[in-house]
Amino acid sequence: MNVSNTQLHWYCAIIPINDFCNINALMMQRRRCYVNITMNVSAALNTLTTQLGTSCSFDSPGLARNEPTPGKHSQGDSTP
Repeated sequence: MNVSNTQLHWYCAIIPINDFCNINALMMQRRRCYVNITMNVSAALNTLTTQLGTSCSFDSPGLARNEPTPGKHSQGDSTP
C-alpha cells in the first residue's frame, strides 16, 4: 500500500500545470453533458425569465406602467 501511495504522489508531481487546466476543463464539460440541456435551450430559458422579471404588466395587470400605486406618492411628489 505504501508503494502505491508513493507512485501516485510521484505521478501527480510530474504533471505540468497546463495538463491540470485541461483536466479541469474536461471535467467541467463532462458535468455539463450530464445535465442534458443544450446551450441554446439554456440561453432561451434565461432570456425568457429575464423578460418576465422586468415586465410590470405581470405584477399589476390593472395598472399602467407609470401610474402610481393607490395610496402611495410617486417619486419626487411633495404634495400630501
